[in-house]
Order: sequence, then structure tokens, then C-alpha cells
Amino acid sequence: MTTETASLMQLNDDVLALIVRYLNVYQQFQLAQLHIRLSSIVQMLWRTRIRNVVLEDEMFRRSATSSKEFLAFILALGPFMQGLSCHGMDVRRLRHLSSHTLGGITSFEWMAETQRRGRVRFVDEDVRLLRRVFPSLRKLKLRGCQITGKYLCDLELLKELSLDDCQFLESQYFPDIFRQLQLRKFDIMEDCDEVNCCDLVDLQLCPTLEHIKIADYHLCMESDITQQLLQLPRLHKLSIYSRNFVFDVLSRIARPNNLPPGGELRGIIGGRQQQIEGFRFSGLLHDYGRFFRELSNLRQLQRLELHGLLEEGQDQLQCLEDQALLHLSTKLPALTELHLCGYQLESPAGILEFIIHCRQLKIVNFTRSKCLGDALVWRSLGILTKQKWRHEPIRLWIGESDINPEIIHSSRYLDNERLLRIETKRLSHHEDYMNGVLKFCFVR
Repeated sequence: MTTETASLMQLNDDVLALIVRYLNVYQQFQLAQLHIRLSSIVQMLWRTRIRNVVLEDEMFRRSATSSKEFLAFILALGPFMQGLSCHGMDVRRLRHLSSHTLGGITSFEWMAETQRRGRVRFVDEDVRLLRRVFPSLRKLKLRGCQITGKYLCDLELLKELSLDDCQFLESQYFPDIFRQLQLRKFDIMEDCDEVNCCDLVDLQLCPTLEHIKIADYHLCMESDITQQLLQLPRLHKLSIYSRNFVFDVLSRIARPNNLPPGGELRGIIGGRQQQIEGFRFSGLLHDYGRFFRELSNLRQLQRLELHGLLEEGQDQLQCLEDQALLHLSTKLPALTELHLCGYQLESPAGILEFIIHCRQLKIVNFTRSKCLGDALVWRSLGILTKQKWRHEPIRLWIGESDINPEIIHSSRYLDNERLLRIETKRLSHHEDYMNGVLKFCFVR
């Protein structure tokens, strides 16, 4: 009688590939060193599936990885990567690459672990290192770094720059950044308190900017730079994180200083009248009446998104009153999308006014909102049957609301799908929906 010892290598390549896919990229690299067949499978997976890689310090601390092993791993992975993201890494590992070049990487993120004391920090010289190691770099995000910004302007191919929680930035370097780089996206929204409007006024030196993310303390209340930002010729999105000045920021955008005849809202971009097509706000407000009055100045608005958030320790959704919604519905006749997510509504009546007054309305989203009930669906159908001019159905999103999702099986609804289409699936909560963010989208 003979016994055979089971071996991993007895499995076929497809099964081995399925197993290897459950390992992180460093474990895959280690496995590839054991057998030429495993190496071939790992290479195949990297060639077909690896584009953007996330590395965490925990991957290497568990294996007590030496500098030589780390360097061999990165050089083996390098030809397959386009994006590299490092979370909580020891910056000395990055410095092991200083004499090498990874020309295929166009996106790099360094997310420092700011809570750990004694950790060597990412500094200005590491920015110079990036220029040598990643000569094709076009997208850079730095968080928790001790950089002044001195060498950022040397990354001449950079199109997107994000600086979060970088407390050592110095004003003197921003003019060169904006003058020498052809940035399309610039993000300095979180915890860069040393940067104020005096630094960001130089944004106008970068006419290629399309998307800007800043905080309200960057729009100095005594010396408004809002108009300079609105005059950027390619500006498409402007996101502003506001802790305390939500109404002030909204009014500066919704009611610019030089309104055209008739007083309708338009951003003055590139010296010409340009309308704002989309607005999104996520957060808590204690005066929605005032907020809606400012919104009513956005006469050409096509997409309105309001995402309510719960107060800490509270389980009660913020209430939107019918009267406020009624007034707003008459002021936004061009609306095509309405998203009111995560609110307590007084009744369906305020929402129905948008269906009545907004003739181009196509999407109504009530994800996570309450006090609607099935009556909203039936009353909406009653209105839509009288609107003979509509050529396509309104799409109604009811995920996690108090409308019974089984309503889609009702014969009454099925008979009227040409007027109303109901979507019941849950929508993912986007990471940008943080408290106090105002986002404006401009027609290009």
C-alpha cells in the first residue's frame, strides 16, 4: 500500500490562480520565489490585473522584510503598476528606491500615519526623490507630510495635486506651483491651516485648473477671492469645505458682485456669462429657510443634491418643511435632477411641487429619506397622467426610504411605467459626502 502526499502543485493553473488572488501583492511576490510555475501564475495575474497597488506597512512588518527584499519586490512589481498608494508606511522604505526609476507609475499617494510618534516623516527631499523615481508622475496626493512645498513645482508633468494635513506649507512657494505646473485639479481642503487666501489668490496663475477643492478659511472673509476663482477659464467644479460660513460661501457664489441684467445667477468665468449647472451640499443646517433662499438665486440650476447627515449621538433625521420646498420648486424651473437624501420630510406635498413646476425633471432621489409613504408614488402618477408634454418617465429612487419597495410589483404601477420608473437598490454613500461640503459644477 502506497500513500501520496497532497501537493499544491497538483492543482491546475486556473485553480492556483484563484488561490493566489486571495493573497496581497507582497505575499504573491513571496510565493513566486518558491517555484517557477507559481512565478508564471503571479506574473500572469500582475500583467492582467495589477494597475493600482495599495501598500500598507503591516504587510512588511509581519514578514520582517529587509530593505533588499523590499527593493526586489518593488522592482518586480514596477513594470505592471500605473498607480502606487502607500498607507502608514515608513518613509525609509520609499528612500530605498532613490537610485532606481519606475517610469510606468503616473499616480502616487503617500498617506502618513500621523498618530505614531517617533516616525520619520515625509519631507521636502522626498519630493525631489519622487521626481527622480517617478519621472512620469501626473497625479500626487500627500497627507500628513512635513513639506513646505519648495520642490512641488519641479514635478513638471503633474496634473492633479492634493495636499491634506500638511502643516508646514509655506506661502512663498505657491506662486511657482501655480505658475509652472499645468494643473487640472488642486485639492487643499483638509487641515492645512497655515494656508490662507493670500496664498491661494495665486490660483489664477494656473488657467488650466478644472477642479478646485478648498476650505472656507481659504476664502478670507475680509478679502474675498471668490471672484478670482470664478474667472478661471476652464473651471468645472469648485468644492468648498465650510465649518462655519456655509451661508456666506453660498451667497458669494450664488450672488456674485457683478450680476447680469435681470439679476439671474451666473458665474463670471473667463469674462463671459457661464451658468452653474449643479450644486451639492452634505451636512447639517439649523436654518434651511435661509439656505433655500440663497439656493433660489441659482435660477439655471439643473442638478440639486442635498445629503442630510445625523448629528453625533442622534438618530433623528433633519426635517425639511413643505413650505420651503414649495418656494424652492418655483425658483428652479430648469431642474432635471433632484436628490434629497437622508431627510425627514413634512409630507409628500413639498416634493410633488417639483414634479409640477420643473418640466424637465428626470430624476427624483429620496434615498434614506422618511415620511413619504406609498402615497407619494400614487400622487406622482396622478400628476404625471395630466402632463401630456412629458416624453420620458421620471426615475424615482426610493432605496432605504419609507416607501414599500414591493410597490414595484403593484399592477397599478406596472400599468404606468411609461410615466414613472422606480429604483429600489441601495446607492453607495460617496466619500465626498462629508459634513459641510458645498460643491458647484459649472457648464463648460
